[in-house]
Amino acid sequence: MTKKEYLLIAIATLITIILWVVFDVIHKKSEVKIPPDIEKIVEPIDSNFNLEGI
Repeated sequence: MTKKEYLLIAIATLITIILWVVFDVIHKKSEVKIPPDIEKIVEPIDSNFNLEGI
């Protein structure tokens, strides 16, 4: 490979990394936050299956 090919690969890799970081930041900023009052209402599902109910 020539220096020109290495430079092209390095530039393409740099652009990919920059775009990856930018899109990750945009994704994190657009993440939906659950309000605290709704978090109190929501409770986890019980993972124990009631065999006596069958």
